[in-house]
Amino acid sequence: MISLFHTVAERLYQFKLRHTKAIMNLLIFIIIPTITGIAFGYEMGYNRIESVPIMIADYDHSEFSRTLSDYIADSEILTIKEYASSNEQVKDALDSGEVMAALIIPEQFNKDLLSGKGPKLEVLYDGAQMTVASAAKSALSEILLTVKAGYMKNIYQGKLSVVESESMKQIQPIGATYRVLFNPTKNYRNFLLPGMLAALMQVGFGIIGLSRSKEERCGFSKSISKIIGWGLAGAGSMTICLGIQYLFFNLPYRGSLLAGALMTCFFAIAMTAFGFIMGRIVPDRVFATQLTCVLILPTSILSGYTFPVMAMPEPLQKLSILWPLTYYGDGIRSLCMKNIGLSYFIPHLTALGTIIAVELLFMACIVLVERKYYDYQLS
Repeated sequence: MISLFHTVAERLYQFKLRHTKAIMNLLIFIIIPTITGIAFGYEMGYNRIESVPIMIADYDHSEFSRTLSDYIADSEILTIKEYASSNEQVKDALDSGEVMAALIIPEQFNKDLLSGKGPKLEVLYDGAQMTVASAAKSALSEILLTVKAGYMKNIYQGKLSVVESESMKQIQPIGATYRVLFNPTKNYRNFLLPGMLAALMQVGFGIIGLSRSKEERCGFSKSISKIIGWGLAGAGSMTICLGIQYLFFNLPYRGSLLAGALMTCFFAIAMTAFGFIMGRIVPDRVFATQLTCVLILPTSILSGYTFPVMAMPEPLQKLSILWPLTYYGDGIRSLCMKNIGLSYFIPHLTALGTIIAVELLFMACIVLVERKYYDYQLS
């Protein structure tokens, strides 16, 4: 009877263990990538920043200031939230986050402009919101340039009696054509999403590698088969994430499919191997999980995806070459936006392959040390 009870209990435990693993794998490889892909797709649904709230303090009340306000009102990027009656009101609105930009038109601006005194407008931006401030600055600069050109045209045609064709040559003596390649609409989704998804998914890859290392103390060959097998499963989940963006949210993919597949596999295997190693060298499972997450999360910054590596201090530049996301983040973004082939990504693949080779070498050393220690314990 007691033996039967132990058998039933053991089978229930094994059933729970198997199903817990299955649920965890389902969460990490299917459910989380799907939810993450859909959430990010809807969050960045407008593809670019629009309707940035701006406040105008018009102390001039002239035809010029009204024309300038009309241009701003017609902008797709800017939205006039309110007209201020004092500088204090402008400051309060910026401090509270009610607006993210402000334009102050001083008294007698139009009169000083016509008399050639060179008056100045004051433009304020919320520097705590750099991305929004950059979009607002670009839109407002274009508007001010247009208004300035129109004013100069009137001066040349009115006061100097210059014909329209000649006045435009005086206003714009140097012509320049600006072309934004690969992302002409300045789509934030195309710029941010591929690397952001990779930065999130790499935590899951590390955790699943750590979990598999805790199942049993296996030898080197079996450890490699686990790392590669679960790494490829992770690459599949990353493909699901990107595929949702491609199918439902218009994320482009213009580059080599082979290059994308290889880089995704190498990246997932490298991060799975990192988690596997952490699980083998840190005995406590909870502490190993915490340490793995703490070490992986900063790579989203150090990889140079959101802030360029070239602008970092030299020690951080050298540190960035150790992380797989450094090569995968920029690489997958380039594949999404540029029609380029596999040959362009040989350096990325070489770097990722080197990281994997170093990890496997380290894994071999761990297995060797464990075996020596086990033999010593037996003797």
